[in-house]
Parts: sequence; structure tokens; C-alpha cells
Amino acid sequence: PDSKRLCFVGMDNYKAGRAAGRVVKEAIPDGGKVMLFVGRLEQLNAQQRRQGVIDELLDRPVQSLDKVNYDPPGKALSGAKYTVADTRTDNFDYARAKANAQDAMASMPDLACMVGLFAYNSPLCLEAAKEAGKVGKIKIVSFDEANAVLQGIIDGHVHGTVSQQPYYYGYDSVRILSRLANGDKSVIPPGGFHEVSSVEVRKANVEKFWADLKKMQEAGK
Repeated sequence: PDSKRLCFVGMDNYKAGRAAGRVVKEAIPDGGKVMLFVGRLEQLNAQQRRQGVIDELLDRPVQSLDKVNYDPPGKALSGAKYTVADTRTDNFDYARAKANAQDAMASMPDLACMVGLFAYNSPLCLEAAKEAGKVGKIKIVSFDEANAVLQGIIDGHVHGTVSQQPYYYGYDSVRILSRLANGDKSVIPPGGFHEVSSVEVRKANVEKFWADLKKMQEAGK
């Protein structure tokens, strides 16, 4: 945020976190315990996603992206229906990420939902749930668009995911640079933040989303 960039192109991670929280509410409408999984919490995107999920589940007011108050990890946070039990980090160690999911399921028999905040977390949560025989019993909500997650949504093993639409990160970045190169500074939005909206993917729209994603990936080749 403190760089000398002219513009940032990307997702509002706090808003996306709230979207993931809404997906959790759909997955476990009666409430319950939720565990969050992420690579590391030193990154701003992880902090913002995590806080968005927490605020949505605890029915807190929406915070402004530039003034987010963050709940420290390490303690359970409870609302009327949902409890965010904790946030487990793995420092991008996939074995540890899977072990975190296994430990969460073993230590909390009443765990209702696992939320992966980084792309690899939910596929590993799904692997752990399959091995523990808890697919469907513990709901899984994801970020990003890993093939295992999209297939999991089709199979009914993952309730949904929040996609960043990374194709448009590249597309809009080049569009903005092109116009700047031609002297058009009006292309830079107020505040220097061009938001690429996230997409909530569920069973109803996953097949179309995946087909469109493959077209964008093919165009990138």
C-alpha cells in the first residue's frame, strides 16, 4: 500500500472475505464452529480476507478497506450462531497445511466448517476430510479456483469458493498501461485502486464458471 504505484489492480480482499462468510452461512445455516486456514497472517491479503469472514459470521458492520480493525488470532470469536474457533497457519508448507486440517477435525468433533483462505488450503482440507470419512459432514469453503475445488463443488464435497478472476488482473493492467502510455491519465480510478470483483462459485454456476475459466486460460497461451 505504501509503494509509489500509480494504480493497483485487484480484488478487495476484505469484501471477498465477507463473501466467503456468506457462503459459510449457506453451508451451515444453523450455525456452528468454523476453523480458518491460511499460509501466513503477515500478509495484508490474508489479514483482510480473515477479518471479512469473521465480521460476516459475527454479523458486524462492514468496515472500510483503509480502516480495518483486525481481531488477533489465538482465541475463539463467537456471535449469535457462529464461532470462529481459530486461524491455523502453515507458512506455505503443504504437509503442515493438511496436518492442520487433520488436527482441527480430531480436536473438535463438533467442527462444522473449514475455510481455506489461500488457494491450496481447501484442496488439502478436502483430502483430510476424505481420509477422515467426514466429507459432507464438515463443510468446506474455499478461495480461488483450483481444479480440485471446482471438481469438489460439482461432486458436492465443497460448498463453494470465492474466485479472484485473475485473468482480468492481467487484462485490466495492460489496458490501463496502454492508455497511460498514450497520455490518458483519466484511466486511473480515484484512490488508485481498480477493483476486479470477486465471483462466488457454487454448484449452480460452477460448470459455466469452469468452462469460462478454461477459455481464459486457453487465451493466455
